[in-house]
Amino acid sequence: MISPDAARNVVGIIGNVISFGLFLSPVPTFWRICKRKDVEEFRADPYLATLLNCMLWVFYGLPVVHPNSLLVVTINGVGLVVEGTYLVIFFLHTHEKRSMIVGILTHPRFLSVH
Repeated sequence: MISPDAARNVVGIIGNVISFGLFLSPVPTFWRICKRKDVEEFRADPYLATLLNCMLWVFYGLPVVHPNSLLVVTINGVGLVVEGTYLVIFFLHTHEKRSMIVGILTHPRFLSVH
């Protein structure tokens, strides 16, 4: 019989592998953005939302908030780096940098966290 802690770790590792694949799913889009040096009609909203999501999960997984959440912190830390990289690439290749910054800072969905 497998112990509950071992089962939790196995399921957590499987979840981390799936989440890593989810974080890497926009790679073809960003390959296209880098190749064409233009964001075309793409928007930064989903990447910004995922970055915010990862930030909140990293905070939740901190030992002070929720002990024994190493798997939560590691995958969402990786997600922070990946999504941050996507946003940097997006910012470097957009032609409307000023409006993008203003839009990110004033967008109501990102100003209110429930």
